[in-house]
Amino acid sequence: MTRLIVTLLTLTAALSAATDEHKPHRALGAVLGRQTIDAGHVLEARAITGKPGVVLIRWGDVGNAIDKGNAKGSAFLWGGSASCPGITLIKDVAFEDGTKREAKPAPKADSKKDAKPNGGTDQLTNDNDPNTVTWNTKTSSAWDGVLVKAASGSTMSITSGPATISIVVP
Repeated sequence: MTRLIVTLLTLTAALSAATDEHKPHRALGAVLGRQTIDAGHVLEARAITGKPGVVLIRWGDVGNAIDKGNAKGSAFLWGGSASCPGITLIKDVAFEDGTKREAKPAPKADSKKDAKPNGGTDQLTNDNDPNTVTWNTKTSSAWDGVLVKAASGSTMSITSGPATISIVVP
């Protein structure tokens, strides 16, 4: 009986792993750099599996450590940038309005229906430096991020809020 249970558990685990491999969270590779500010605020850079030079930079409550019921009043400002020769923005990820936009200038909101629900707090900014991607966001019980591409082997400096990390692009 024990042998049958162990066999069933092994088969279930293998089947579960096979069906999970196409889920988006499985594409996140190794943590390249991480700085924890407090129990719920983190700046992190992760490799994207199978995509050399592509890095997900995310900040905020990346592990959902902040109790959702207590999230009010725990907003955290994350103005920041990623700098590296030849860096390009692929897209922003999980900004306040929940959309994922391609790397192009956002049209100006000229009516209430076009405005972001949070009043435009989360946005990509432009500092006119071709080697830098910049942003201003605010998080509470979630995270925001950007997906960027740079030359493999280059060093990327990332600053967001009070956190700073430096990584080597895979």
